[in-house]
Amino acid sequence: MKRRVLIAALAMLLAVLGAGAVLAYVHQAVARAVDGQKAATALVAQQAIPSGTSARAALADGLLHAETLPADSVPANAVRSVTPVLAGLVTSAQVAPGQLLLRPMLVTTAQVTGGVALPRGMVAITMAFCMPEAVAGGVHAGSTVEIFDTAGGHAAASGGGLTASPDCSGSHQEQGGGIARTRVVLPRVQVLSVGPASASSAGGTSPASTTGASSASASDPTSSEGTVLVTFAVGPAAAQQLIQLTVTGLPYLALLQP
Repeated sequence: MKRRVLIAALAMLLAVLGAGAVLAYVHQAVARAVDGQKAATALVAQQAIPSGTSARAALADGLLHAETLPADSVPANAVRSVTPVLAGLVTSAQVAPGQLLLRPMLVTTAQVTGGVALPRGMVAITMAFCMPEAVAGGVHAGSTVEIFDTAGGHAAASGGGLTASPDCSGSHQEQGGGIARTRVVLPRVQVLSVGPASASSAGGTSPASTTGASSASASDPTSSEGTVLVTFAVGPAAAQQLIQLTVTGLPYLALLQP
């Protein structure tokens, strides 16, 4: 009987030692990863955080977790802890798993309408982009972007112009030897939310196609592949520009520092 008790005690001791060894190895691995770099703590979404969730609730429910990361990979506006000032603020849009929580993503409850947080005097405009035009997925809720447009020259007047690939699988093409010009439409625009486009919303045409561009088949399963919907907060005059750009232009985004 004593022998059995001794064996059980040794087994428990070995289990404890094994767990301790694993934790020590993980700690050393993290230390090696940030060795030679300054470390910074930031809050990262562990699961999808719905729009309108308070920072206090997200932390209490385990949706947010503080992680130690290399300082040069943490933006200046990253939320490092839920302070009393931030606790009552809510997310302006859904925060994806693994995404850093940024300060512009937190707004007052009164600013959230229908799941979208609108600054006073602004309107929300949604545009569809192929992945390269949306900075290859680098644009997120809270990002600040610059919006460009490319338009054709003489070829457009003669029935040529610019066309966009209907299924986001190829590059834009210039027809008829016209001269294409790119200009800045809006220099600084706040992104409210980013999400994938469904096949039904992207089926007919490309995310940004000029007049005369060919249409994709609505039954083509690749027509929404790599397409994202980006919602911006802009003033009424800028909204008119973006709507026209969606219909007649080739919009392109550039990601700016906050």
